[in-house]
Amino acid sequence: MAIVDCSTPGQAKDDLRCDVAVVGSGCGGATAARVLAEGGRDVLVLEEGGDYVGPERLTQRDLPMYDQLYADRGSRTNADRTISVLSGRVLGGGGVINACDVVPVHPQTWRYWQNVHGLADWSPEAMAPFVAKALHDLEASPIPESMVNRNNQILREGAGALGLAGEVMHHNRVGCLGLGTCLIGCPAGAKRNPRMVAVPKALEAGARVVVRARVVSIQPGKDGEKTLLVRALDAKGYRETATFRVRCKRVVLAAGPVGTVSILRASGLGGAWLGRGLSLQPQVAVVARMKERVNAFDGIPQSYAVTAFERNDAARGLHGYRIEGIFGTPGILGSLVTQAGIAGKQAMAALPHVAACLVLVPDDPVGQITFPWSGGRRIDYTLADEWKSRAREAVRTAMRCYLAAGATEVLVACAPPIVVRSERELGLLDGLSFAPATIGLISAHQQGGTRVAVRAERGVCAPDGQVWGAAGVYVCDGGVFPSTSSTHTMAPILTVAHALAAGWLSAWRA
Repeated sequence: MAIVDCSTPGQAKDDLRCDVAVVGSGCGGATAARVLAEGGRDVLVLEEGGDYVGPERLTQRDLPMYDQLYADRGSRTNADRTISVLSGRVLGGGGVINACDVVPVHPQTWRYWQNVHGLADWSPEAMAPFVAKALHDLEASPIPESMVNRNNQILREGAGALGLAGEVMHHNRVGCLGLGTCLIGCPAGAKRNPRMVAVPKALEAGARVVVRARVVSIQPGKDGEKTLLVRALDAKGYRETATFRVRCKRVVLAAGPVGTVSILRASGLGGAWLGRGLSLQPQVAVVARMKERVNAFDGIPQSYAVTAFERNDAARGLHGYRIEGIFGTPGILGSLVTQAGIAGKQAMAALPHVAACLVLVPDDPVGQITFPWSGGRRIDYTLADEWKSRAREAVRTAMRCYLAAGATEVLVACAPPIVVRSERELGLLDGLSFAPATIGLISAHQQGGTRVAVRAERGVCAPDGQVWGAAGVYVCDGGVFPSTSSTHTMAPILTVAHALAAGWLSAWRA
């Protein structure tokens, strides 16, 4: 069946019925929908965003693509506006707009979740078949050496000069043209993301998909039936145009931590832990000016990582930090420029000679999604001192790599910028305070808020993803993680979705 768009007049109708309603179509929702549909369940997927596939819609233009592909049009932040909280609002979710990095959960993290959080079914041995399924879905492969662009090669050369271990990353591209616009969608259709894999397979298995459909709340019905209150949106997703309802036996929430928590809150579900234990895993940008022309905006944005400082920590899982080459489109880079006026113009004009990376510093789940006013939500997140210390160390290492690779200057995009031209000046980083309104951090890996736990008083969901005290309501996105996965979240969420959905099929047959 064709994908139904609620913005089309007459499409938003009452009394839609299904066995399982899946809210959200990203790595968690699309995967769960596919597994359940292939298992014989009548599945209806509801997605707030639109369907964007192909060059006619993925235009490679920053403004319209941010507007249509990102939650809150890319403007979502934490409460003090230090961290830009980026997630997808489009059929296919974050896999449509990410940099295609395939980094599975490290076995130490699975072991940590098993031993410290008591999740016996989340051991590395139990999860191994589902990791394999996720990597198969993604068609994961090493990025070819020929596609490691000059930006990433510079980081690699600097790390090599310092004797630091690193790796060419794995990705989920097939037929990549090196357009460099991964963060605003791939018009070549090269990403093996949920929109290109799980959604079509779910449709083939009989699932129905409805886009421009904003789920507001879950209401109880007779004999355990659930009713979803849904708002139809206009063609751009700006305005609610109609209200309709979906009746189902079971609900799977996969709207990302912020969206899922909001729906549960509006439904009076989730208990005292709802919204707590949020990890944003903030990333810091480090920028180097090179004598040579880099043209970092050409080719695969992210392909090489310095891994020498990742640590196995029995008390936290995988910890430490990693450094990854990255670049974006002019609009994305412009948002990180802290200079104003002529200086800002000069900074943008220098982009062809700029190399850049992000330092990925796993965090403890210290954040919380709150609802301080009627109809409004807030992301409360304060950077921990221990995280700041590791982040400064990571920035220092990144700067050393660039200096070793021949950079004329390296800076952190803070206000005022910290600029280093030799290792003798690295002490300037002691002044990197991470105070609000002085630096822009990026969160692309939100996790927690609906954490799983073996007891209701320690989390929102049981280990099978069912919300404590809410029979038939499940969560299947990064919100279920009991702590940060310490890495990129595409492969981890796909893995957990496969595991949870397989468990549901088995349990529901019993």
